Amino acid sequence: MSKKQLSLEKFKVLLNHYNDGVFLIEEGCFVFVNSVFASLVNCPAHEIIGQPFSSFVYPDDLDKVVHYYNARLAGEDVPQEYEFRLKNKQGEAVDILINVGVYIDEDGEKTSIGTIKDLSESKRTMRDLARSRSDIESILNNMPDVFYRTDTEGLISLMSPSVTDVLGYEPEEMLGQPLASFYCTPADREKILLELNKDQGKAFQVEACLKHKDGSSRWILTNAYIRKDFDGNAIGVEGIARDITERKAVEQRLLKFARYDDLTQIYNRRVFYTEAEKQIEIAHRYHRPAAVLMLDLDNFKQVNDRYGHHSGDEVLKHFIRICKDSVRQTDFLGRTGGEEFAVFSPETDLEDALLLAERINEHTSASSLVVDAKTIQYTVSIGVAILVKTTDNIDVLLSNADKALYEAKAAGRNCVRAYQ
Repeated sequence: MSKKQLSLEKFKVLLNHYNDGVFLIEEGCFVFVNSVFASLVNCPAHEIIGQPFSSFVYPDDLDKVVHYYNARLAGEDVPQEYEFRLKNKQGEAVDILINVGVYIDEDGEKTSIGTIKDLSESKRTMRDLARSRSDIESILNNMPDVFYRTDTEGLISLMSPSVTDVLGYEPEEMLGQPLASFYCTPADREKILLELNKDQGKAFQVEACLKHKDGSSRWILTNAYIRKDFDGNAIGVEGIARDITERKAVEQRLLKFARYDDLTQIYNRRVFYTEAEKQIEIAHRYHRPAAVLMLDLDNFKQVNDRYGHHSGDEVLKHFIRICKDSVRQTDFLGRTGGEEFAVFSPETDLEDALLLAERINEHTSASSLVVDAKTIQYTVSIGVAILVKTTDNIDVLLSNADKALYEAKAAGRNCVRAYQ
């Protein structure tokens, strides 16, 4: 073997260890391919040599590749590097990036020399990324919950389309705006920030009130976390918010039902007792006075019998309006029985309690209401009791006020009596 042949063999070995495919084409046929090229088309190198390059080009790309090949040999300005698809031995497409030029020897013979880089993996990765991006966009576009993202300044950088159903805004209207400006109160925003700061950058199941575009309020339940870059630096906040406005409305109705009398919308017996005990504890602690009034509508059964239960209900509601107009903001009322009510009046001694009771009694006697074209008049008897001993509780106060009420009934009704 000559030195020239030996050098050529060494050169072939070198090319076979090159990472990219290498080829030489003369008169439209392969005269050399390295092992990488052969593996890309899944065909032994010796079977490729002598074959037209066009037989290894995917049919859909053939016209472009042949045109570039002929134009390049003719000296025209065509791309040196471009993408197309090879066709392997099984007829499958292989994405590649070609870089090719023309060598002209001293006899004028032209040889196309080039390299090809396998793009299959990167193309697959790009397709997977595109598919993933499409999947994520599809999820964001169709999910009922709101996905959002803010930067470190709290400015909105991403908002899913579902925000329109929840808050009435188009996502584009909110981009670049401070997220804090959409909360009903600073305290609502602060709740989420406090959770993020105290729980390793995560906020879980936090309820807050947001402002709808039409001025109404919406309740949301949000999960959020602090986004970080590869170095662990905070770059913003990301979260998902669910509209729980209807649930909150149901909760409020249930809470109201549990706390308030359905007809008169004042405290029911249980809640009146609870709130009164709290006030009595404060009164004992600071040695302050407090009073309880027991109120009973006189001969209420006759109202029901004569005018009907609907009219009786209207009388009860009418009476509560009189009471609300007579008491202070610090006083509170409760319905303790059918036509029996109680008023708790903190910071009130016996003299002031009697004045309050007389005021309610007089307003009731002087009032009347018309129901179904019938005028109804009624009266009320009231018993008053005040805190005397440090051992007095709400049961003692109500019992004493009830005794005074009994005295008012015995005295002919439509009057006020105090427990002595």
